Amino acid sequence: MSEPVGSRITPGRVFLSLLVLAMGCMWFYAFFLARSGNPDRLEDMSWAETAEIRCTEMLSDMDGIRRASEVVTPAERAADLDEATLLMAAMVTDLRLIKPGSHDDAVLTGAWLGDWDTYLADRRSHAERLRTEGDVRPLMSALPSGTGSVQERMNGFARVNDIESCLDPGDL
Repeated sequence: MSEPVGSRITPGRVFLSLLVLAMGCMWFYAFFLARSGNPDRLEDMSWAETAEIRCTEMLSDMDGIRRASEVVTPAERAADLDEATLLMAAMVTDLRLIKPGSHDDAVLTGAWLGDWDTYLADRRSHAERLRTEGDVRPLMSALPSGTGSVQERMNGFARVNDIESCLDPGDL
């Protein structure tokens, strides 16, 4: 007795069947099991609310410091930059003391505060270059992927979590 045409199991049919099954599983996960929304969004927004208050205080403290565009000499700009950077560093230290609501939030806020550390180091380096090299442009650390800067990622996290006062102050 011969097999009916088209009912044979072939490697191609097995592959296509597995591919369709894998794609179905992936879409089931994406629609029903995976966390929705922005992966940088905090689960517990109480951390962000407290951070917003502290960042607002830091911005208020910076009101008396001249912006780079208001200063004539690079040495004066470096001195003002140092003063503002000290205020920001104190803010970052205080933000580290705020307890995040979950483990995932702790990972996200820890990475964001790490970006602030890099940003502060970039500011210190720029102030030093202003003192030693004169009127130079700031150099901001690039992401390892090369697709942007640490400053952009830092600001993106602040925007996603509605902590607008925690954006970089734009004083460079």
